Amino acid sequence: MARRTHRKEAGFSLVEMIAALVIFSVGVLALMEVFTTGLQSTSGSLGYTQAFHLAQLALEEKIADFDFYATTESGEFAPPFSAYSWSREIEDTDQAGLYRLQVAVTWKERGREKEFTLTTFVAERE
Repeated sequence: MARRTHRKEAGFSLVEMIAALVIFSVGVLALMEVFTTGLQSTSGSLGYTQAFHLAQLALEEKIADFDFYATTESGEFAPPFSAYSWSREIEDTDQAGLYRLQVAVTWKERGREKEFTLTTFVAERE
């Protein structure tokens, strides 16, 4: 009489494959969300960094002119920064010969208006 031997088949069942695919998919989706959030943060940081440098430029231009009197001015930056606009305000202070100079830079990012303000005090030269 011949003996029958049963060999155990090696491999994964369909249920195990589906479970592994679901776990893998959840992990990939979580990583994609992390990357998306990181890109949005980087984009926001770039906007604020450019606004800071543009505000500093607008401050330094006025300080170089050294023509101080209480006034409010506004304008737009030249390309490639035409998406940014500025407003500059000069106010007298309680101290004679001391002025408060404030520059606000505004721009739109993802449909929302953003603003960065830089303020300094400048004394008249003698």
